[in-house]
Amino acid sequence: MAVIIEGTVEDFAMVNFSVDYATVDTAALIAAAQSMAETYCDRTFDYNAATVDTIDGDGEDTIIQVDRWPIITLTSVVESGTTLTTGTDYLGYLTDGYIRRTSGGRISRPWRNDLQGIVVTYDGGYQVAEVGDGATLPDDLKAILSRIVGRLFRAGAPWLGATTAVGAARSVSLDGIGSVTYDDGTTAASQSDSAELLDDEKAALYPYLKPGLT
Repeated sequence: MAVIIEGTVEDFAMVNFSVDYATVDTAALIAAAQSMAETYCDRTFDYNAATVDTIDGDGEDTIIQVDRWPIITLTSVVESGTTLTTGTDYLGYLTDGYIRRTSGGRISRPWRNDLQGIVVTYDGGYQVAEVGDGATLPDDLKAILSRIVGRLFRAGAPWLGATTAVGAARSVSLDGIGSVTYDDGTTAASQSDSAELLDDEKAALYPYLKPGLT
């Protein structure tokens, strides 16, 4: 589910969708932008309670990473059928979403070599629609997601299966995003690469990549 709302996109993009472009499907644009960012970062942003991640142990790595972080509550960690004890068998780094296997809580040790052998149950992720349970979405992540939404809007996002209706407008300027000239009163000119993240968008998302990615 979406972690930003239309109002946030309007604040960052300096455009009023509900008044000026009421026919634009902003929910679809927001969902598409978040999906693109999540795919690149190899993680899920939105909060979910009682999430269960099943992870491979390889007998070498001492750290495992969950899919949704920050972790709000780490309920249990099970390795090869044995429930581990926090502070003794593992340490949870909740903000960064990883769990370190330990011996006595003082010495790191590898996770057991067991495919799908580690089961982590936890609540984690960012607030859905910026309210409720979950971690507060950082402003820089709000900004980059809003920027991607703005670019998809500008491009018409034809790959979503529909063009963007903008009334009789011929051009629109979005502060911090740029301007676009439309083909006619209802159809936005398309960009063939609108479904791909741009290099500067990838750079802005870099702090949110799952560790080990480049």
